Amino acid sequence: MLDAFFTKLGTRLTQEIWVKEPSRPVWRKPLVVAARIGWVIGRDLIGGQASLRAMSLVYTTLLSIVPVLALIFAILKAFNVDDQVEVLMLEFLAPMGDQGKEITSQTITFVRQVNISVLGSVGLIFLVYTLISLIQKIEKAFNAVWQVSSDRSIARQVTAYLSAGLLGPLLLFLVIGVIATTLSTFLLDTVGAFGPFRTLLQEANKLAPYGMMIGAFSFLYYVVPNTQVRFSAALVGGAVAGIMWVGLGWGFATFIVTSARYAAIYSAFASLVLFMIWLYTAWLILLIGCSITYYFQNRAHLSPDNGLIRLTVSQAKRLTLILMTLVHRSFLTGDTPWTSRRLAARLGIPPQIVEALVVPLRDTGFVAWAGHKARLVPTRPADMTKIADLLKIVRKVDAQGAASDSRLGTDSTVDQLLAAAEEAEQTAIGDRTISDLIQAEKAQTRKV
Repeated sequence: MLDAFFTKLGTRLTQEIWVKEPSRPVWRKPLVVAARIGWVIGRDLIGGQASLRAMSLVYTTLLSIVPVLALIFAILKAFNVDDQVEVLMLEFLAPMGDQGKEITSQTITFVRQVNISVLGSVGLIFLVYTLISLIQKIEKAFNAVWQVSSDRSIARQVTAYLSAGLLGPLLLFLVIGVIATTLSTFLLDTVGAFGPFRTLLQEANKLAPYGMMIGAFSFLYYVVPNTQVRFSAALVGGAVAGIMWVGLGWGFATFIVTSARYAAIYSAFASLVLFMIWLYTAWLILLIGCSITYYFQNRAHLSPDNGLIRLTVSQAKRLTLILMTLVHRSFLTGDTPWTSRRLAARLGIPPQIVEALVVPLRDTGFVAWAGHKARLVPTRPADMTKIADLLKIVRKVDAQGAASDSRLGTDSTVDQLLAAAEEAEQTAIGDRTISDLIQAEKAQTRKV
């Protein structure tokens, strides 16, 4: 009876969420998009990938928390705002209650005892390396969510990570200090004579931390992934992550109040266990917000099916040639170069599949990403871009990770037939280039 009910309910939900209805009211469309995003987020959570990434980040955080805090503390101490580290950590661990205060006190005491000036060059390098490795881990997790296979160059990683790790905390605390001072003094004194406005500003002052939290999440979602992220998508992900942070923080605080059993089981390790649970929850919130950002930006590719689409060799060949023809044609005509998002819409595939097609072409010197908006441009003339070479790249990529032929069964008749088919394909293609495809397309257009 229950099985039939849930089966019917699942079918109904699937119809409502995924089946397109031309007569669907306009006001329902945002709700449908939200439901679809919630569907795929839940599916990904059940799949376990987000959980594994969160646990990996927890491990990295435990290893790097003291060195990173020590480095941040040293930077902020030079500007006499080092006390803000403890304030921020207390805010982060607020859901843990008294145990959060205890962990904060012990950590800050230990960090204050770390004297960077006596560590020497080796110790300083270790601290910087720990900071960079943490940020790199976060970037890899974000790139995995965005299905981005290529990382930033070493030079870009070093400059970006050092800027984020060294200047980020300073700018954060300076902004927080300026906002807090402005809201608490100047504005309140200015509008003090107007009671309603004063009350409104006081309430806004209470909401300011949540606004800054949403802003911080949105900034991470916009900057960290090694791909082009729309600000609107980052803002949506940041807003949802901020709301989840407040809601789950309240829930975790309620859990702490009733966690006497944990203290009885783990004894002296109870604080550490609860700290790890909260770290895991925090990273999971961050990754869920990143997933929401990705799916909001790529709504056209939302699907109830699990996993990415995988192209056949024939499909990969065809799409690669179409992609290269589009890139060269826009270059020759002086049109705006193609972005991955435009190519995805033109080819009818998700942006991550476009990335998978472009990476081997870029690595072999056929194309390159140019400009801050990551537009795809050719790196060699169209009449020097042989179709046979492009198809070899596709076959090579498809063969990566495949079993060795020596370990598989063989048959001379089958092998001869397949060799003849491949030779016939190469003969048919000959020395034709992308330029030949463009010219053939022009001739066909003139006939029409």
